[in-house]
Amino acid sequence: MYRNIFIKTLRDGRRSTLLVGIGLFLIGIYVAVLFPDVGESFSDLMDNMPEFLQSIIGDAAEFATPEGFFSTQPFGVLGPIIMMSLAINRGIAAVSGEEEGNTLDQLMANPVSRTSLILQKSLSLLISVTVPTVFLGASLLLGASIMNFEFSFSKMLQMLISLLLLAWAMGFLALAVGAATGSKSMALGVSATVAAASYLIHLLAPMVDAISFTKYFSVMYYYIGDRPFVNGMTLWHGAVLAIIALLSLVCSVYAFNRRDLH
Repeated sequence: MYRNIFIKTLRDGRRSTLLVGIGLFLIGIYVAVLFPDVGESFSDLMDNMPEFLQSIIGDAAEFATPEGFFSTQPFGVLGPIIMMSLAINRGIAAVSGEEEGNTLDQLMANPVSRTSLILQKSLSLLISVTVPTVFLGASLLLGASIMNFEFSFSKMLQMLISLLLLAWAMGFLALAVGAATGSKSMALGVSATVAAASYLIHLLAPMVDAISFTKYFSVMYYYIGDRPFVNGMTLWHGAVLAIIALLSLVCSVYAFNRRDLH
């Protein structure tokens, strides 16, 4: 019998959480060390790119600044992919992973309600995703200190919060599907499809006016559409991601409580 499901879940996932954190830390250091040498040249390269590509990536002049450069890497591609992958993995493992691994019965043997189990799993997901984000922020600060340049600490925090909200939204979506179906493949399929479709829309919507409205169906738009590292986080964008996460959590509790597990 497990005394504390929350602590057990954190302990079970500590290695992967730490490895992802170290990976993001190294990526952040690498990008920060590169900026003084490649920032200006990258800006010049952007200036010569086709207009439709600039509409996706942003104003070329921004890339001569740390905020604009970091918005592309690590926050434009690697950061969200890694964080969404980690969060989805945690969401899948929370219920459907335990169920298909035949360990859910052991957890349910504890004097704990189904609601408490979901909430403890959810709290462990929140922390498991937050830790690597802290590593990433620390790496950018360290890299800037080593290379002797500055950027807005406030804007970095807003960018990190936006990244966290994106990861939480996708992680809780995977948890909700897993709690409702008990199927790892279903949870992975739905959450991965949403993530991939969001990325595709994020890339294509700025290119064609006729489909530009589809950006509102992409979680990537609410994550980085207004470039939080450059312009600051748009509150309603963050609210949309938070609402997705919260509604997914509520659906997880509701669906799991209604399921016949026998």
